[in-house]
Amino acid sequence: MTSRTDGLGPVVVIGAGVSGTAAAIAAARLGARVTVVDHGAGASSLATGALDFTWAPASRDRRLADEGEPRRQADLSRSSRDVFDALGVYVLPSRPARLVTTAGVVREARGHDAALLDAASIDVARTAGRRIGVVRCSRPGWDADALAAAWGGAWVAIDARVLKYADERGIPDADFAARHDDDARLAWLAERLREALSGRAEGGGLAGIVLPPSLGVDRPRSQALSERVGVPCGEPIAMPGGPAGLRFERARDRAFATAGITRARARVRRAEASGGTWHVTGYEGTSFEAHAVVLATGGLIGGGIEYAPSEATLAAALPSSARAPFRASVDAPVVLGAHGRPLELPGSLFGVEPERLAWPFTGEPTGPTGPFTGGGMLERAGVLVADDGACFGAPRGLFAAGEVVADGPRTWLHALTSGALAGAYAARRYR
Repeated sequence: MTSRTDGLGPVVVIGAGVSGTAAAIAAARLGARVTVVDHGAGASSLATGALDFTWAPASRDRRLADEGEPRRQADLSRSSRDVFDALGVYVLPSRPARLVTTAGVVREARGHDAALLDAASIDVARTAGRRIGVVRCSRPGWDADALAAAWGGAWVAIDARVLKYADERGIPDADFAARHDDDARLAWLAERLREALSGRAEGGGLAGIVLPPSLGVDRPRSQALSERVGVPCGEPIAMPGGPAGLRFERARDRAFATAGITRARARVRRAEASGGTWHVTGYEGTSFEAHAVVLATGGLIGGGIEYAPSEATLAAALPSSARAPFRASVDAPVVLGAHGRPLELPGSLFGVEPERLAWPFTGEPTGPTGPFTGGGMLERAGVLVADDGACFGAPRGLFAAGEVVADGPRTWLHALTSGALAGAYAARRYR
């Protein structure tokens, strides 16, 4: 069966993660008719809610941006900000956020999922020495006393009833968080937290409360809970695959509906140009046509780049020829590279030594003069693109964004900005 997008083009975006979402929204806002083709959850659905531009600490990243260092960004471009606002579930404070993790670490971030508690927004020193409460409850992987001790002296474990039903001792974080999408359940939780606050006379109460990952899936519920409780409430950064990734998916779907973006479920096999038109074909026999295509298929984690060394083609026999150890999962006229140059063929049929591909054998993923100056091929391999996201060596109209692009930091905000850039150029060129 074949389904064509004549009348739905002219821009097709392959991938519905952060970069694909940004490309689609940016193109739609400029008047393009956009179709997003994807085949299910990718790396963006594993997002933990911390938003970064680069691997550098957020405070250093912002300081260097203020000093004008190339390739660092203190804030979003206008098109990126439009996408950010369209999603509507993230916060980008004027100063770096300070987030806590369920691994016991306190880390900086440039922004965050609105459900996460930003400790930097709570001035404990100005709240009469009050500390931030960590709720004790029987949830998998949650130890309030150990976390409070690991996070530092501003944190203290407290008793509060947050589990209403017996099954909540074992259900996944996402299922537990979904229960607080219900207003009545959120009101019940707020009442329990107020009871816990009223029982604390020492130090004038608490300056804030952090709960296990639990504050909504349809949208972040921290603000509504904080207003009912009277102090800031929020989650820590949890393991990948938790509520934060689902909140992104719901926000993306709402933004697509608002922008009139069509979404098709298909696994793309090939993108090729003919007569000024791009033809995108899927494994299921579906096909799509457009004047411009944006590859936003993700990197190694998302499946857009495959590790496929020549020696792995045959079990125990040598291959007939050598080939580069990486390839794009979508057959398209792109050039893969790393460190600003095309990938080289290995000099042996046995392929490239695995130790040459990745950190720590090939250097740090960050360097002193740029956001992503070190690292090996595993961290950097991808599609080589121009400044506007156009793919090198391809006919006009093919762009790439996000982790499928070579040499960029594999971060949420970089994916957003590169997607918005590629989507805007794809729409402007063919309006």
